[in-house]
Amino acid sequence: MLSGVVTGSLLREVNLQVVYRAVREAHPVSRAQLARRLGTSKPTTGRSVDALLAAGLIREAAPPADATSYGAVFFEPCPDAAVVLGLDVGSRYVRGLLVDLAGVELARADLPLTAAGGPAVLARAVEVRDRLLKQAGVADVSAAAVGIGGVIDPRTGEVRVANQHELNGFAATAGFRAALGVPVVVENDVNLAAVGEGAHGAGAGVRNFAFLSVGSGVGAGLVLAGELHRGQHGAAGEIDYVRADREFDPRSPAADAFLAHAEQRLARSSGSVSSGSVSSGTVLRSPVTAEAVMAAARTGDALAVSLVRLEATRIARAAAGLTRVVDVELIVLGGGLGLNGDLLLEPVRAALAELTPYPPRVEVSRLGAATLTGAVVVALRAVLEDLVPSRVAAAG
Repeated sequence: MLSGVVTGSLLREVNLQVVYRAVREAHPVSRAQLARRLGTSKPTTGRSVDALLAAGLIREAAPPADATSYGAVFFEPCPDAAVVLGLDVGSRYVRGLLVDLAGVELARADLPLTAAGGPAVLARAVEVRDRLLKQAGVADVSAAAVGIGGVIDPRTGEVRVANQHELNGFAATAGFRAALGVPVVVENDVNLAAVGEGAHGAGAGVRNFAFLSVGSGVGAGLVLAGELHRGQHGAAGEIDYVRADREFDPRSPAADAFLAHAEQRLARSSGSVSSGSVSSGTVLRSPVTAEAVMAAARTGDALAVSLVRLEATRIARAAAGLTRVVDVELIVLGGGLGLNGDLLLEPVRAALAELTPYPPRVEVSRLGAATLTGAVVVALRAVLEDLVPSRVAAAG
């Protein structure tokens, strides 16, 4: 008897999930269309539709322009049935994005980090959430996903080898769940960028690709066989992680090595290392910034152009290392330096073709905030896993 009850309950839950998924994929859609699409009887489909309506998960919709079924009622998902939060914890800001179930942006906010460490990050994250809820006029979120620069231990949810050294050992998953009061997924920020790019960017429809982030550090998010690859310890793609007790690699494409080399070249060119000095034939001044080098290169400044070419070669070497191991179809460039595609894309492609016999395609990220995009994608997936049974049960 118990087995029969459980089986019947599970079957009903499965039917509800299947019908809800079909409405999300094919809306506006009628009961008859759902039954044909799913190969189920009209009464069974109708009961699922009624339960989803009562739970506020779907609603009646206007018929499509080409509808031929006179009098048929059409349905669509309710986008406001749940709201999710994406957070990107950087070295200077906590950035947040609020979206509904359709993935439509409801609010966006960035707040500066004025203190280091886990408690400061959690406090700022709560402030970002509260500001977003107020902007959107929404009472609360159903789930959240957070991107952090570092390895997220898959067993403990703690941050390891963090870009912000004060976050090493921070119990991020437990901390964010307690602070936000909802289910939270904490993930490496570049991994989330890869998820975002795969869902809505240059990686859409590509089963094997890497998101190569070049900025203060160099890291890769790997999507293999259509799935995010984290590795045994969550450290896959940590090409050039930053440690407080380690000097940076002068051959790395990361910003510290790039700027150190730029300063050396500028000093040799000008014959002076004094702050504010101007080298002959270049507009660059010390202290050099990456933004200044890129801007000067766009004007044809010879020193800046040569620095950009060197950076392209270094990025290509990092990309070639990935390609030799995982043989990806595509590499998407992102990060503060990697996004300068107008200067870097063609030189990276050319250098990569020289370094490996099977060079992947190289594109620049199409997303303005890839980590946030990936965060809301992950949060939406988490919500959808439990949304139907929990809402139907609550509706009685």
